[in-house]
Amino acid sequence: MPRPIKYDNSEILETATALFWERGYRGVSIKNLVEETGMLPGSFYLRYGSKEGLFIECVHHYAGLTAMHYEAALQSGSPLEQIESLLKRLESDALKHDDRRVCFMVNSLLEIAPRHPKVFQILRYYLQLSEAWIEQRLEAAKKSGEIRPETDSKALAGCLFGITYAVRIKARTKEKPELLRDYRKTVFAALVDPWRAS
Repeated sequence: MPRPIKYDNSEILETATALFWERGYRGVSIKNLVEETGMLPGSFYLRYGSKEGLFIECVHHYAGLTAMHYEAALQSGSPLEQIESLLKRLESDALKHDDRRVCFMVNSLLEIAPRHPKVFQILRYYLQLSEAWIEQRLEAAKKSGEIRPETDSKALAGCLFGITYAVRIKARTKEKPELLRDYRKTVFAALVDPWRAS
């Protein structure tokens, strides 16, 4: 009896994520996924169940990669410096691709979430988690005396997280890196400086 073919799940997710990122959810067929990943159709359905099933795995995969930026940012000094470090890292990530892709999750949210409630909930969870990370850093900044105690951390976190969307979209328009950097720094200062402790 022949042994079943084994597939490297991380490689499959890398390939599938890139394909969805490039063409969008609706632009990718099962045939495309099978051809690009090298999986047999039977193995594909057995492991992922459907295109949506694989797409959800890709979302989790991408979230895991993005989480590394948040973990690295925690090594950057004070709470406010950690937030700045995160924004710098996400900016660099947006610029490193030749096609300057917009965030995979943002793309997905705009394209397919309304028609796929399960996907929407997962995407929303990860985006809320990211915003909550910034809110937690702001709360830590209150305790360390970097910002004033009356600062509305939740509202400010929402505004600061908005920078990540804008930076990725501006990168997609081929804006010069130095202009993107100036935008990030200026908006960060405009949002945070009024709340800094004197």
